[in-house]
Amino acid sequence: MSKQVYLLLAHIIIFIISIFGLIHLHSFEGNDIIEIITAIFHFLLVLSFYLVSGYLITRKTEKFQLKQYWIITFIGICIWLAAFINSPTDLNWKKGNDGILWFLYRIYVVPTELPFCFSDYFKTHQLNTVIRHVFLISFSIIPSVMQAIGGFLKTQTVSQESKL
Repeated sequence: MSKQVYLLLAHIIIFIISIFGLIHLHSFEGNDIIEIITAIFHFLLVLSFYLVSGYLITRKTEKFQLKQYWIITFIGICIWLAAFINSPTDLNWKKGNDGILWFLYRIYVVPTELPFCFSDYFKTHQLNTVIRHVFLISFSIIPSVMQAIGGFLKTQTVSQESKL
């Protein structure tokens, strides 16, 4: 299988882990300080999972190429674009309006969006529409960036070892 398939599988595994994090995070609802701390911890843990997945999936001998790590972002932007075209201003999928594609997008980016939608201090739905769209699109970019950093670190570590 290609590297992109493995990166996508890693995203799915991290998604499943995030669901368990959501269940745990929900148990702290109502306690603001613990909610914030847990949300930040969850976000940092997810970032480290993406970093490690990029590191593990990258082969030691391959040359680092940034374009190999953008499959998650590409799929996310495609879903985001379809949702935006369908419903550019109404992101509320809960009311059954045209926002059902936003629901699909939110499922896709749940590992990175989860901490930002759980606590009242971080909720993105309270922002104006343009800022909300910037946040939403960034949630699909973050995993690819972290996986690329992990892959870059692995190729740089190997190249440093070969120079010694």
